[in-house]
Amino acid sequence: MLNSSNGLRTVALFEGAKGLLVLLAGLGALELLHHNAQPAAEELVQHLRFNPASRYPRIFIQLAQQLTDSQLWLLGTGARSTQTSETTAGSSETFVSPPEIVSSNGVLSAMLTAGTATVKIENSNVLARVYNGLYMPPTLRVRPGDKIRLRLVNALNDPTNLHYHGLNVSPLGRSDNIFIHVRNSEVFDYEIAIPENHASGLYWYHSHQHALSESQVGGGMSGGLIVDGILDPFPELKTVKERVMLLKDSQIDGIAISKSDDPAKSTRTLNGLTNPTIKIRPGETQFWRIGNIGAHGYYRLQLEGHTLHQFAQDGNRLNQILELKEIVLPPSSRVEVFVQGGTPGVYMLRSLAFNTGPRGDQNPEVPVATVISEGPAAQPIRLPTKLPSLDDLRNRPVARKRQIVFTESPGKFFINGKQFDMRRVDTTVNLGDIEEWTIRNASDEMHTFHIHQVDFQVIEVNGQQAPFVGVQDNVNVPVRGVVKILLPFTDPVIVGKFVYHCHILSHEDKGMMAVIEVKARPRKP
Repeated sequence: MLNSSNGLRTVALFEGAKGLLVLLAGLGALELLHHNAQPAAEELVQHLRFNPASRYPRIFIQLAQQLTDSQLWLLGTGARSTQTSETTAGSSETFVSPPEIVSSNGVLSAMLTAGTATVKIENSNVLARVYNGLYMPPTLRVRPGDKIRLRLVNALNDPTNLHYHGLNVSPLGRSDNIFIHVRNSEVFDYEIAIPENHASGLYWYHSHQHALSESQVGGGMSGGLIVDGILDPFPELKTVKERVMLLKDSQIDGIAISKSDDPAKSTRTLNGLTNPTIKIRPGETQFWRIGNIGAHGYYRLQLEGHTLHQFAQDGNRLNQILELKEIVLPPSSRVEVFVQGGTPGVYMLRSLAFNTGPRGDQNPEVPVATVISEGPAAQPIRLPTKLPSLDDLRNRPVARKRQIVFTESPGKFFINGKQFDMRRVDTTVNLGDIEEWTIRNASDEMHTFHIHQVDFQVIEVNGQQAPFVGVQDNVNVPVRGVVKILLPFTDPVIVGKFVYHCHILSHEDKGMMAVIEVKARPRKP
């Protein structure tokens, strides 16, 4: 029978008909399913939703079909939601953090159902392609050494898959393998082993189904992923308030999100909200983890009257804090910054206008959030003046140099003159090598360069030496520009096939992606 404490906890997640469904299931039908309350309830609900001719009582079927994917997610995982608004004296805060699923005892267990659902964006109800019925699905929070066990259920009509963007993990088997295709009505169980020495920071997950990535990610199929511990070496920062801030851009056509995305016409959101209000006290220090997890748009972020103290890039802590007035975030890039509240007043967090070239896109100026500094003043925390040192790859021998050239023609995009073919290996690398790649953009619009499983060091942009501040997994390549990077293929966990590509997803879908294989050197007898 249903364990009473688990049953009460599960029932408490729902109101009305949803609670009745769990209660009825717990008292009767769950006995048939493993005698395990939460997974059994999840399986039962899925069965009833998609099998209306089931032998179970009609009331079960009717209640199950009222259950949304997001409520089913809560039922299946018992996840912790952080979707709470804070209200203090004066104006109220409308900023809402994404819900979260947090690892326990070294394991994060979750289920994501990819499907269509009606979601609210700005003031409109629109049909979207989302996970668990949510335009802003749960952020996954783990620690180095943890395992992610994630079940992907495909309720779409098209195939899909999942990429754990930025993680330096295995590309093989059930791990971060983008060559997996989960077809309609299929279920796939991912298991991602995060190395003990993995960098702590902000990452994200998203669909990586070739030819459909723009429509699926642009439709809402992306969420945050945090590897905890980035502030651990700094006890003075232990009490700093963290904000997870995930940016999406979606073009809304009538009652649905379009399958293509024009940044000039897209609706920009922060955690699924348009221009939310964020509260900060004068002098208070907050830690903002900002990710561009959309398909196409660029963000040129500026917080009026404030300095952005950049601490990390693409999930990697820098070797120094950078004091910036604005930060450009191409699609897929992330930054983690400290913000210290200014004098009492209202300040706009904006994305300034950004032009990606004669054949590119116009990203208009848009408000991202309204920041209100009010309340009792806080003593500003002194930010660290020295961060842990990092390995400068310029001091290491380079095994090979390569040229990577981005070109395009109407409706087609190429790397080194070839469109993507998952059956072809374009680049073969020996494990243990450090390589220098020159990324050349021979087109009249910007592209980005992103590679899976590996972080790289930018050493030169358009002939100018880049200062060494850290490593990243995504870089903007200017119009007719050249970027040189150093890539360390040194971690044995990355052996296997994966990809590199432009992360403007319409470009990737139309061919601007290539396959790389890292091979272990044969052992000497």
